[in-house]
Amino acid sequence: MKEFKDKIAVITGAGSGIGQALAIELGKKGAILLLSDKNPGTLADTEKLIRTYGANCFCYTVDVADEKAINDFAKQVLKEHKHIDMLFNNAGFALGKISLKDVKMKDFHKIIDVNLWGVINHTKAFLDVLMLRPEAAIINISSVFGIIGMAEQVPYCTTKFAVRGFTEALRMELMDTNVTVHCVHPGGINTNIYKNAVHYERDAELDVKFQKMLERTSPEQAAKIILKGVARKNEKILIGIDAEIIDRLARTMPVGYTSIAKRVFDYTAR
Repeated sequence: MKEFKDKIAVITGAGSGIGQALAIELGKKGAILLLSDKNPGTLADTEKLIRTYGANCFCYTVDVADEKAINDFAKQVLKEHKHIDMLFNNAGFALGKISLKDVKMKDFHKIIDVNLWGVINHTKAFLDVLMLRPEAAIINISSVFGIIGMAEQVPYCTTKFAVRGFTEALRMELMDTNVTVHCVHPGGINTNIYKNAVHYERDAELDVKFQKMLERTSPEQAAKIILKGVARKNEKILIGIDAEIIDRLARTMPVGYTSIAKRVFDYTAR
């Protein structure tokens, strides 16, 4: 993506965190913003921030777990704006520390609906129009937990590995087209993803330690790294030194990383 000015960008989960930061950064660069979130209150907060930069912004309340809602959203967007140039599949949530044997299946289904089906359904809904543009981009937010698996995060890892696989396969399908497909792997980002996760039990001391782990990179820094990667057509975008270390570990020790990561995680969680 050579430049962002006047490009139409759909951003899911734009009410907070990386989604909000992406909206602000793109707004500063003159993009036209089509923002969605399940929470109209936080979405309104984002819109208020963006208006201070004079950005062109339109907001939509959408539940990314609802396929019909996504398809209705896409139809409304294309009716109102005719096309889009960029799709940021950012919306997602996490579960707190929980083993597979203890996780409730309704929560496992929900995280797949949001983190994976939300990405798939948005991409499917907008793919045809993106392929008609002179230049277009699909940006899917995975995680470092889409690079390595982690104990007591089986549902979250399942969705983020799947997003990675979906993105890499789609990239190969579209490599001879005008659409660039990016997979983003954030490390610890200082957002409310842990605070807002579905927790089965709370441990105040552990909560503090986890939050400290998430303070390595701000959402604003993450957004700048993502947009820099999109501008350079970097298909794999790592955010944070922790993401770079984890990626290198997984590539050099694709099996052996498991015991190392577990020791580090267990030590950090003490």
